Amino acid sequence: MVGSSQSDNDRYSEEFSGFDSDPTEGTDYDLFEQYLAEEDDLSLPERGDLLEGTIVEVRASEILINIGAKRDGVVPQADLTRLDRDYIATLVEGELVPVVVSKLTTDEGMLILSIADALQKRDWLTAEKMLESAEISVRAVVGYNKGGLLVEFGHLRGFIPASHIVGLPRNLTEDDRNRRFDEMIGDELPVEVIEVERRRRRLVLSHRFAERKYREERKTQLFEEMKIGDVVEGEVRSLRPFGAFVDIGGADGLLHVSEIGWTPVSHPRDVLQVGDRIQVEILRLDSERSRIALSRKKLLPNPWESIEERYQQGDTILVTITRVVDFGAFAQLEPGVEGLIHISELAEIEVAEPLKSVTTGDQVPVKILRVDPERQRIGLSRRQANDMVGQALLETQADHIASQADDSQADNVEQIEPVVETTIEDAAEAEAVQNSVAHEEPDVVTPQDGLPSTIDSPEADAPEAGDDVALGKG
Repeated sequence: MVGSSQSDNDRYSEEFSGFDSDPTEGTDYDLFEQYLAEEDDLSLPERGDLLEGTIVEVRASEILINIGAKRDGVVPQADLTRLDRDYIATLVEGELVPVVVSKLTTDEGMLILSIADALQKRDWLTAEKMLESAEISVRAVVGYNKGGLLVEFGHLRGFIPASHIVGLPRNLTEDDRNRRFDEMIGDELPVEVIEVERRRRRLVLSHRFAERKYREERKTQLFEEMKIGDVVEGEVRSLRPFGAFVDIGGADGLLHVSEIGWTPVSHPRDVLQVGDRIQVEILRLDSERSRIALSRKKLLPNPWESIEERYQQGDTILVTITRVVDFGAFAQLEPGVEGLIHISELAEIEVAEPLKSVTTGDQVPVKILRVDPERQRIGLSRRQANDMVGQALLETQADHIASQADDSQADNVEQIEPVVETTIEDAAEAEAVQNSVAHEEPDVVTPQDGLPSTIDSPEADAPEAGDDVALGKG
């Protein structure tokens, strides 16, 4: 038995030795090794995988794509209809495109792929990254619904709630809101991603957060670039009783109501409107409190610079009462120029209550007592005004107001000025003047400061009360 086993082992050894030396079988083994060593990953992808493939062939109703697997993939016509025409025009042989595996095999053994899903999936991934990084991007408004705006986000649609839209007034009616939304279609807005929920297909963006962040960054930059005295152009963004907020290139500055112009302004809306583009000068920069103060008045002609050319001591002119105070009445000569009629100069001494002799809006003739351009003060006297010139001014003014009713497009201030000049020339006892609106609250000096409260004679020296009132300082 032992001898028989030994002979069998020898026989099997000889047979296997002959098999290993077969040249044909050795070649097949080398090919198999090469097949395993190939760089391409020929394993089948899984459903939902996001891949990149090369277009192999563009057919009438489908596109063949090589994704580097054992089988090519096909993008069916149903998926192509979901793509924009401009994008479809770029799908040519050799082009690299993103695809998602929709189905593993077809009857022909191909993979079903989707370009539309791949583009959206890629945008979802981008949105998730932007949510984590709080990155700001600019998106175009493409539509709206009841709750807010729709914006493009690649091949997705992002939603901006109405509460996150900058500049949208609250408490608008539905029609007014839709009208505002319709006007914003096509606008490009900076936005920040604030919610991404892919399963529910929720992509929520905020214009308000992005604008706030952008302005904070821009304001820091402006504080480094700007200096006091710079003149810049800005856009009026909002109006408040105390002033207007002006966008000067990414940061808002405050244009106080006293810095809008030389003429006193009750409310900024009397002069400005939201959206107006205006030139302003930088008054103050407070980087610690992030505040910028602006002035429009400093860029306008100062009416006090040539005041002595238009008004001389002793002239009788027509003025408008703007405010009645305890120590007298302020009167406007022209836009930005006010004078003071001291209480002692409002009426004759026998008048018991001189302050009640005039009211705001009255037009009265007065005599110029003193002009001080450096201190921007003018002293006036109603009591010493020339009666003949004053009566002529009042009559001419009345005639002119009547004629104005036939010309609604004329500017009242511009029309009054030539009438006053003509009247004064005819009177021969006064010079040309201009009339208009009131100016700002001045500092005052009352009779208790040593000034006379009455004057015994029209020929006496003029009281100094009106001369000691600061005017037009804003």
